[in-house]
Amino acid sequence: MSKRHAPIARDDEPSPAPEASAAKAPLRRRRGQLRLRALIDATNALLDEHDVSEVGLYQIAERAGVPPASIYHFFPNKEAALVALAEDYLDRLVARSRESPPFTPTRWQDLIAWRVRMLAEFYNAHKPLMRLFLAASISAEVRQRDMASTVAVSRTRAELFDRHFVMPPVRDWTAKLATSVAIADGIWALSYSQNGRVTDEAIREAVLAVTAYLRCYLPEYIEPRAAQVNEDISSF
Repeated sequence: MSKRHAPIARDDEPSPAPEASAAKAPLRRRRGQLRLRALIDATNALLDEHDVSEVGLYQIAERAGVPPASIYHFFPNKEAALVALAEDYLDRLVARSRESPPFTPTRWQDLIAWRVRMLAEFYNAHKPLMRLFLAASISAEVRQRDMASTVAVSRTRAELFDRHFVMPPVRDWTAKLATSVAIADGIWALSYSQNGRVTDEAIREAVLAVTAYLRCYLPEYIEPRAAQVNEDISSF
């Protein structure tokens, strides 16, 4: 009975090069990033047309042009896709909150009114964002991301105040700004539930409510940094 022997490797047979596999890794990561981006964009497009309850994973995969089985490599369920879209919007919100106004504010009330109005305009320009954060059906995980973003936005808002005014010391200032952001969100959630958008009246009410709340901790007048700079220059 003949014995089977393992094939003998020939010296002239090429073996897989580790360098080749390593070189392909960035390409695979790039493809994965592009596919993830396509899935997030598809989720956004679907929420622009449908309520959250009407969107499923297979719809997201179909809109993104991704095989349904492949979507599970990125999102184990619809909730994960919504969280990914929420985080994408939250990054944009934080970036927007760092922007300075197109004018030099001389009153902190004008600065906060501008900031509140800009945030409301951003909501109204993005229906999926309103469906994620202002609708009554907001999920626990998305709500958790929303709370984290509120803190992040409040930090950038504190930086904005410091950039334009000689701020007095206020205990737990960032936390108080976070509360002011939550106040506006509550007013806008009510407006969205009744009108499907943040109305002009809701924006005015949010400005009034946020300003009134911050007046509990800020003096009516705070010296603008621009005025301080001009005074320093004139002293030379």
